[in-house]
Amino acid sequence: MLKRLAGVVVAATCLVVVVRRRLVVVDVQGPSMEPTLYDGDRVLVRRAPLAAVRTGDLVVVALPDSADFAAAEPWVIKRVAATAGEHIPAVIRHSWAENEIDFAGAVVPEGRLLLLGDNPARSGDSRHWGFTAGDAVLGVVTRSMRPRAKGRA
Repeated sequence: MLKRLAGVVVAATCLVVVVRRRLVVVDVQGPSMEPTLYDGDRVLVRRAPLAAVRTGDLVVVALPDSADFAAAEPWVIKRVAATAGEHIPAVIRHSWAENEIDFAGAVVPEGRLLLLGDNPARSGDSRHWGFTAGDAVLGVVTRSMRPRAKGRA
């Protein structure tokens, strides 16, 4: 009986270790993802390599060094606007022209992403800092962990 219990404890411990390596909880800070996510929301993030990221996914990435704003956290949450090999969306091409950011070619290069906030008027994103390196990706948001408060859409 004691041997069986020890086996269950070891298995449970291994499961916790595996889950903690695969899943991360991230706090949303700021209004850049409204109305999808609000400041103070928490999201569950599945660690994922760049190859697992698709256009339209919400991702958590390391804040680019080229971002010209300060953040309390080293991570930002954005929506993938385009992945490697996809055409650069017009909203980003036009913003880059206005900000004099040069982009090479009409498609996203290998190992890069283009990201946008859901609240473009209040978001720092690829329109401001250009391509995001694939190795900056922490993972893909799988779900919000906080129920919507009354009055939210």
